Amino acid sequence: MTKMKSLRNQRGVAAIMVGVALVMLLGFAALAVDLGYVMVTRNELQNIADAAALGATRQLGVIYQGLHYGELTTYVCDSALLINVTRQIALKNAAAGKYITVNDADVTIGKWDAKTKILTPTLMGADAIRVGVRRDSTANGPIPTFFARIFGKDAMNVSATATAALTAESTIEEGGLPIPVGISKEWFKQWGEFCDQSIKFYPTGTLEGCAGWHTFKETPPNANTMGTILEQLKAGVYDSPGVVAGATQFEFSGGNVASSLPDLKALFDHCRGEDPNPAPSYCHDKDTDPETWTTAVVIYDWEDQLSDPCANPNKPMTIVGFATVTIEQVLAPPDGQLIQGRVRCHMAEEGRGGGGDYGTIGTISGLVQ
Repeated sequence: MTKMKSLRNQRGVAAIMVGVALVMLLGFAALAVDLGYVMVTRNELQNIADAAALGATRQLGVIYQGLHYGELTTYVCDSALLINVTRQIALKNAAAGKYITVNDADVTIGKWDAKTKILTPTLMGADAIRVGVRRDSTANGPIPTFFARIFGKDAMNVSATATAALTAESTIEEGGLPIPVGISKEWFKQWGEFCDQSIKFYPTGTLEGCAGWHTFKETPPNANTMGTILEQLKAGVYDSPGVVAGATQFEFSGGNVASSLPDLKALFDHCRGEDPNPAPSYCHDKDTDPETWTTAVVIYDWEDQLSDPCANPNKPMTIVGFATVTIEQVLAPPDGQLIQGRVRCHMAEEGRGGGGDYGTIGTISGLVQ
């Protein structure tokens, strides 16, 4: 009898252990299935947030692309237009089987600080948009659970956020550089706040003239080659090559280029709108002032010349970015020998971002957060 009683007791213990094991198995099932479902839904929401932020910011870039210098910083964004873009994109995509709507409060338009990773809300001169998408009680409804409801959890909230921005240009397409000059990266380090700072493209070799000449190639510039290119640029028959920051190299030269100044003076007069008026499209003139020419130039890397970072460049160097400059005066012999300009900020040009931060932004948006 004692032995039989012991067996019955063991059967009871086994039943308890099986019951506990079943609860644990259900718990693991809830963890595996429901959390897996949450993660898949979150990935779907993240893709939607990424697409909506990129699309709305690209719309902002298209608007900026048509503005002249000075208009971008004072342009007040149409928040309704940009929010509507995020909605249209989100509604074309589903998360957990439901097409997504976006709350107005989940769209933030503002200025992006790449150093601090902070988006400051503003509609004036904005360059970034943050979009949040969600499935919760405020939008689209929470996602239902499968096994977790056994433990009283019938639904779960899921959300995702993405920030896209218009950042510094990293590429310029073929024909996008109408003048064969560049600025040393060191010039921007020396000046710090370089917006609207004056610079000389000739004479070079000083902090005021921390610049150089090139012929859009990896071969040494010379007066004859430069003169021919300048004439062809003026005639609209020379297409500059496409340039990728961090990859493309041009050979630079400084020093005496006085023999090329008459050709540059002719190109300047042609492209600032004096002859003809307005300037041809291939001049890429971004201002409306007939006395000046605002256009793009390259930024070159000159870090190895530490003893004099603004010395005349004399070798092939990597292009690290692009700037917008306003050329204000070109004096050719016998009137003088001078090319005077001013570096501009807050310009937008068609192209991708991700380059060095030298004042010109690309209008093709990229994710930053």
